[in-house]
Amino acid sequence: MGTVLGLIFRINFFGASGWILVISLGLIVIYFEPKMIFIGVVLMLGMILAFFRTALELNGEDYIRQFYGKTILVTGIISGDPETDEKETKFKLVDLEFGEEKVRNRGNFYVSEYKNEKLARGDKIVLSGKLTEGFGTYVGYMYKPKIIAWERPEPGDLVLKIRNWFAAKILRLVPEPQANLGLSYLLGMKAGLPEDLDENLRMIGLVHIVVASGAHLSILVEIARKIFGRLSRFSGLLFSLLFVIFFMAMVGWTPSILRAGVMSILTLLAWYVGRKFAAWRIILIVAAFTLLLSPMFIFNLGWLLSFASFSGIMILGPRWTRFFYGEKKPGFVAETVITTIAATMMTLPIVLYFYGTMSLVAVIANLLILPTLPYAMGLVFLTGVFAGIPGIEMVISFLATKLLDFHIMVVNFFGGMKSFMVKIEPNQILVFLIYIIVLAPLLIGLIRRKMLKSREVRY
Repeated sequence: MGTVLGLIFRINFFGASGWILVISLGLIVIYFEPKMIFIGVVLMLGMILAFFRTALELNGEDYIRQFYGKTILVTGIISGDPETDEKETKFKLVDLEFGEEKVRNRGNFYVSEYKNEKLARGDKIVLSGKLTEGFGTYVGYMYKPKIIAWERPEPGDLVLKIRNWFAAKILRLVPEPQANLGLSYLLGMKAGLPEDLDENLRMIGLVHIVVASGAHLSILVEIARKIFGRLSRFSGLLFSLLFVIFFMAMVGWTPSILRAGVMSILTLLAWYVGRKFAAWRIILIVAAFTLLLSPMFIFNLGWLLSFASFSGIMILGPRWTRFFYGEKKPGFVAETVITTIAATMMTLPIVLYFYGTMSLVAVIANLLILPTLPYAMGLVFLTGVFAGIPGIEMVISFLATKLLDFHIMVVNFFGGMKSFMVKIEPNQILVFLIYIIVLAPLLIGLIRRKMLKSREVRY
């Protein structure tokens, strides 16, 4: 709430570092004197903390806005994998420094540069060009600026080198575009996807499967926990946590993978101590934590889709299952259908707002792709592991290629059904009224259960 209000009303009064001392002292006092009357104070301190973090971001944006329409000299670090097509290379620039005075400021730029396949994540680059107003979470935009200097730190990103080495082994055995799709599943390397395939994925609501996030990480973590959990419970926890951190570093610290990683860590810790948790609580905790890291995540499509999809799977899906089946456990197909529809309904308003398109066959496409996604990821991973071993590498890469062929066929088939596409103007805030239809039965059921419990306690 503090982040939302701070961004809407641009509250930058709380930007002074002294507020951290006030918040810390207040929380220490309340911790040692826990009373009901302090709940309101705790909420207020939490909002002030969000105001403080938001103010830092807003002050950084205000500083950058003075350069709109001007040619500037900016130094920054390339964040994430640059995307290169036939004409240009696009990337995100962070840790910005302006001019020769090296004034460091918050914010990030989106840069479209002439085709340059040498650029990589973590490179430090100095650009000179005209700065224009940004879009989405980007404060500014530079179109084909001049590269003044460029350097790659040594020894560089070791995890990135391991990822690229592993990806090269897969690309040697699996043809394109199957390999590109498989690498986007496994490692989040979405840059190599053909434009038509990427467009069809977006059209039928499957864009989330090529952005490494919760679904991918949960599959990999579950495998690691089962393998090492046979040694001991602590081994399962330790190796799973190391796997999560390594995977996050390998993919990059994107909003969606950050959400998935933090949530996986909390879930693993809860599993280790044998504690159950309410899904809505862990969602709120992770949302608050990630927004404190970067308030602008709230405008990021990947962050929004990641939380919406997870909420549909963990909150909406189980409620619908209980409504239709009661205490009985549904079959695999029924459970997959319910979970897929729940995730699709929770992400639908966001997709409509940003893209203005919706496919009426999206659920069918999800039902064909999602159940086989773990097997596709596993086969792609094993292709890289057994690369170089004659015979085995041929069998595994062949199976991986055929399964990825099936995925591409499904995506292109349903993506080509233009008559099943519903199109509206994007950026229509009214599309979020869909949540009322989706969540109203859930809220009514919750209120009824609370009323029944209060009656039982009374009588």
